Amino acid sequence: MSSPRPSNDSSSFTNPSAQPPQPSHPTDPSLWDKVSESFSNLVTAATDRFRTSTDRTASPNPSDDSLLNRLSARTGVGPINAGDARYKPSGTVTFLATTYPNLADDAFYEDFKSRPWMTYRHSYPCIKPSQFTSDVGWGCMLRSGQMMLANAFLFHELGRDWRLSRNSDRDSWITYVKIMSWFLDSNTSPYSIHRIALLGKQYEKEIGEWFGPSTISQVLCALLQSHKDSTMSLHIASDGVIYKDEVKKVFAASSPDDGAVKGKNKAVLILMPLRLGLENLNPVYYPGLKECFTIPQCVGIAGGRPNSSLFFLGTEGDNLIYLDPHYLRPTADVKDITSYTQEDLSSFHCETIRVTSIGTVDPSLVIGFYCRDESDFEDLCARSKTISEGKTPLFTIEDTAPDYNDKDADILSDTDEF
Repeated sequence: MSSPRPSNDSSSFTNPSAQPPQPSHPTDPSLWDKVSESFSNLVTAATDRFRTSTDRTASPNPSDDSLLNRLSARTGVGPINAGDARYKPSGTVTFLATTYPNLADDAFYEDFKSRPWMTYRHSYPCIKPSQFTSDVGWGCMLRSGQMMLANAFLFHELGRDWRLSRNSDRDSWITYVKIMSWFLDSNTSPYSIHRIALLGKQYEKEIGEWFGPSTISQVLCALLQSHKDSTMSLHIASDGVIYKDEVKKVFAASSPDDGAVKGKNKAVLILMPLRLGLENLNPVYYPGLKECFTIPQCVGIAGGRPNSSLFFLGTEGDNLIYLDPHYLRPTADVKDITSYTQEDLSSFHCETIRVTSIGTVDPSLVIGFYCRDESDFEDLCARSKTISEGKTPLFTIEDTAPDYNDKDADILSDTDEF
């Protein structure tokens, strides 16, 4: 049974032309309903920092007894429809390097709904050796990392122009299902919450402990390296610098023997953990962060403070468009990929568009760039330098990494004085 928490951290609305199905609820709520309802209220109280300053009080439809509306009635927070007078459009939308006139545009909504949406789940097999059967309260950055990686796989396997609503081709459908199956809550799925949480122990994160941007980057890199069916590599650009020689080594290391297409290198996903401020996102980085979504190679930004990680996909004026992992749902069934229907995977796509002011974003985040080949990587470097002109850059690009084994380099000891 789906048990979402209410929209509490920003403006949100559904496309007026779409009528998403409402979850059904039995007369006698289950224990999970009661637990998740209590948790949702707690999260609502704890995350006021993502609310907008305007009054977002919504009047739920009394005839709709969905859990979302029952929570909205208690908290005074609910979805805002695009036609609602309280919603104030902020201009053109830039969504993963594609421009749309506004958030109510049908083409934008189709694009938005095609992005993978990973959320809290419950009732999956326990993450051994722990007894966790749900990641509620601790798995939001893990889910944000899943969304970024899944989106990169869709770029890689199906292309940026792929849309879920036009997924009628059998081969495309099977490819899509295959990708989504890699993220199911199972010990056998290569990028499951189970494997991410277990691998986190190698980075001093216990099962049930929140990940930061650096940890999720390291874990996804390790998982991708061990996934033999993947034709995509991952490189982590540390310290806010992309060293071109290091990335080119990743491209060159790919070969037909390790899964790449004969005569072609593997694609590379570059993850860049950054901290853009101390307590809050420094305003000098606002323009650069927004410009990231104009770069065709960008697959999203995962960020947020503990228990509040979000996955950002685009901009609308000074607002960021995001997917929120803080929704509790039952785990999806694991079965043969040829037997899945669109309804089986419907909970992996969001019907509600949400935005938050860029000023509310935590300074600790990770940016993802997908490069199909070396020429695509060179294009990323050129675009990154262009958009940084006249702005404070989020990161820099250098031709070669420094040689720390250079014997002629000056080494300062702890006792050296300046």
